[in-house]
Amino acid sequence: MVDSVRSTEEFHKVLLSWDYFELAEKAKKGHGAFGNLSKVPNKFSSVEEYKKIFEPLLLEECCAQLTRGVEGGEHLIPHQAVVTTHEYKDEFLYVKVILHQNAVSSFSDNDFILICKENPENEVAKSGLHAMGFVESHEGASGLRVKFFLTDDIQAGNAKGTDRIRRTRFELSRKCSCWWVLRLANASTITREWVALQHLHLVPFCQTLLDGSTPVVPPSHHFEIPWGMERTMSAECNASQMQALKAGLDGTPVVLIQGPPGTGKTRTILNLLSVIMYSSQKGQAEAEGLLQSSKADEEGGVGEEKKESGKRGLAALGITPADSDRLWMRQSPWMLMGTAGDIREQVRPDEHVIFG
Repeated sequence: MVDSVRSTEEFHKVLLSWDYFELAEKAKKGHGAFGNLSKVPNKFSSVEEYKKIFEPLLLEECCAQLTRGVEGGEHLIPHQAVVTTHEYKDEFLYVKVILHQNAVSSFSDNDFILICKENPENEVAKSGLHAMGFVESHEGASGLRVKFFLTDDIQAGNAKGTDRIRRTRFELSRKCSCWWVLRLANASTITREWVALQHLHLVPFCQTLLDGSTPVVPPSHHFEIPWGMERTMSAECNASQMQALKAGLDGTPVVLIQGPPGTGKTRTILNLLSVIMYSSQKGQAEAEGLLQSSKADEEGGVGEEKKESGKRGLAALGITPADSDRLWMRQSPWMLMGTAGDIREQVRPDEHVIFG
């Protein structure tokens, strides 16, 4: 079972314990959060070794995202905020802050932020009260619910740091205390990567990731592209895209689809999903037909009655033997849109795609 909540909270504890200004200083000098990163081997002996190698790399990437404004010379705009309420839960401090309505739109759920008692654009902010926070949600027209991890032990051995943590925690718990808030980066993507890494042992192709082995997949597990669908795909896709599509359907455990922007990665993935959804619905329809036929047998139906019963089973999902293209055209409207515009803006699965 994937315990994404627990994995995410452990990830947040690591990141929210960082001192942003220390990271920023390292970034200016070309250093990251970790001094020595291990070289990635070609093979791994265990899941534990894989995680030991990639966890620091993922945290280093997160550090780079948090400090990218410093490295790139980007001008980050801080906003003033006022504390209204707070609560403690599972070692975290949750604080609601109110910002100007024009400012709150600058923040998104899952953003990492820096909160300072002084304007972070001023040098004095580095030695003042400050902490990293995580935007849990928006509350009302101008409120943010922010999560902090401010336990004494995150600065263990650093008396000055521990004192800052304690005073910051106290001030954030005080109603109407005033702060400056600065958006740093959104954590949605990298959080998903962290959760996936923590649950690597549950991935069906885990062994392939560890040692590069490719298990033999029987032909019965391959997906075949229906003739009408393949005709449409061939007209819209180039040879490289079709090669990637077929590689993803032949039972290969891991297929990496890579390419610069505009080379058709999204369309290729959608085409893969089209074939998989078609196969799923087709199998379900056939099962419905067999079930109807079985019932007809039990009720004494034979000959033409049995055939008609099977047809009714297929028709339950809008499939008839005479119209094999009908299902995939309903499931995959993006295949009929041509190549104009950004396909990601055209597809609305909740409105068009039938998942069964």
